Amino acid sequence: MPVSIITGSTAGIGLETAKGLAKKNHDLILVSRNKKKLESLKKYLENKNKTHCSIFSYDLSLIQNNINLFKVIEKEHKKIDYLINNVGAIFMNRIVTSEGIEKTFALNHMSYFVLSKLFSEKYSNISIINVSSEAHRNIKLNIDDLENSNNYYGWHAYKRSKLANIYTTYKINQKQKDNTVRINCLHPGLVNTEFANNNNWYFKFMANIIKYFGISPLEGAMTTLYLASYKEAQDFTGLYFDKCKPRSSSKESYDSNTSDSLWNYSEKLMSKFL
Repeated sequence: MPVSIITGSTAGIGLETAKGLAKKNHDLILVSRNKKKLESLKKYLENKNKTHCSIFSYDLSLIQNNINLFKVIEKEHKKIDYLINNVGAIFMNRIVTSEGIEKTFALNHMSYFVLSKLFSEKYSNISIINVSSEAHRNIKLNIDDLENSNNYYGWHAYKRSKLANIYTTYKINQKQKDNTVRINCLHPGLVNTEFANNNNWYFKFMANIIKYFGISPLEGAMTTLYLASYKEAQDFTGLYFDKCKPRSSSKESYDSNTSDSLWNYSEKLMSKFL
């Protein structure tokens, strides 16, 4: 059976991804902050499908927790087939984690970066799937202010984090010497989930109006499920997908200087916790 890791697995797209892969007999490693939801999901999936679920409760906005998660999985599993980086959030007010890192950058980018880097270096024949967004368009990274210290605006911070997901995907693909690791990213669509409901009533209200016109979480999970379960998708790497098809990401996402600067900054941050 394939073994798949899903972060942000107890709600929205992550939940539908877990259900979909369980039906395809993947053994699952489910990651979320909410232990009760993880326990409930594990019971549901194992009773309904021929699958085994391991659950891990971690706050992935903390770099140390991402490293700890990797270390635990590394000890227990000789083979990982899929790493699905799905966790993410938008924060309309600037928040700094207990590690001193701006939270949008920490959760939406550094979690993807740390897990993608560690798992790609440890496991051969692994496929990494990074859930990005079309929100990455019409924005640039400020390499002198990657943690959004100046004139913070939550929507722009979110857009930058989704652009960072694409830079990470392309950079890790470039670094592969023997092409045993496949890594792709994707746009799930405008999905009607609980996303953005962690913010104040006004932004929550506005977000829910927009999401009302969105697709279902199951529809939003389709491209992830395609990349993680269809044979024809197994030869793809270093690509951006939308509606199960590769397409070009923004012009900015191919800028090598910005990509290098982001990689070096992220690597330096990560090194403090190794």
